[in-house]
Amino acid sequence: MSSDVSPMKSKQPSYPFIPRTTTRMTQGEFWALPLRDGSFGCGRVVQLVPGKRVSFLGAVLDWHSDSLPTSESIAGAKCLAQGESHLRAITETGGSILGHRPLEFDEIVPWEFRSASLYLNSNVQLGLVPMRAQRTEDDHLPVFTSWGYRFPVILAERRFL
Repeated sequence: MSSDVSPMKSKQPSYPFIPRTTTRMTQGEFWALPLRDGSFGCGRVVQLVPGKRVSFLGAVLDWHSDSLPTSESIAGAKCLAQGESHLRAITETGGSILGHRPLEFDEIVPWEFRSASLYLNSNVQLGLVPMRAQRTEDDHLPVFTSWGYRFPVILAERRFL
């Protein structure tokens, strides 16, 4: 008696979906940032780190439209800003993840940051990942920030409205 077992397939997410943890999220996913004039900006998942279940490196894209973002419409949009985001930055603004577009298509990578203004007892990090001790010559790098839930919307409104 032979058993007919089909190979396991990785389940592709069905969009839109509301994330409850980062475990089912992937880099490159995006969500709408509803702006006060009825138009939209776009947030993007840039980096996920194992062990962080509700936070991720998010980005606000240099993208603005009267319609919701799509994989095609955000093509080529670069990051205006990157920062540590909580899942509620998605669920309390756009509400859900709308789709996925591979980051490499748009040459988006995690930025280098200083973990603090002063170099003593501080690191240079690549997105959320510490890389090495910070030195005085790293002053040109931006200081890493953690964003409040509505901060991506505020950034997009400041840029586009």
